[in-house]
Amino acid sequence: MSDYCKFCHWKDHYEKIWENDHVVAVWGSPYVKGHVKVILKRHAANLTELSAEESHAFMDAWIVVGKAVEQVLKPDIINWQINGNWVRHLHGHIYPRFKSDPDWGEPIHLPSKIEDRDRDYVAKPLSDDEKKRILDLLS
Repeated sequence: MSDYCKFCHWKDHYEKIWENDHVVAVWGSPYVKGHVKVILKRHAANLTELSAEESHAFMDAWIVVGKAVEQVLKPDIINWQINGNWVRHLHGHIYPRFKSDPDWGEPIHLPSKIEDRDRDYVAKPLSDDEKKRILDLLS
């Protein structure tokens, strides 16, 4: 098993959309329209490992980015989620949800295998205009 952490090396995997001193927000999965990951810059596996400053910065990032996503996409609700099951590096998810989603009312489920991505899931990427409007609100 490797000690490599893709969230410690987020620049190799994701496009930054916003950051503060302790947290970076990046575009998430194209299978949930407007999904954003909020990643702690320092490697920590759990909320209980954070200093007061880091925990405030983490929550502030969620709220600032979530408001921009909400203002542009106008979802019916936003699901806020912290897991850590696959990557033991503290990160949170912003999942805009729409009543038109085929799994409305159910937990988010993303493809976990490469073959699932082509077979069972439909990408719902943001348009260039939606991305620009979100980024403009965050600048």
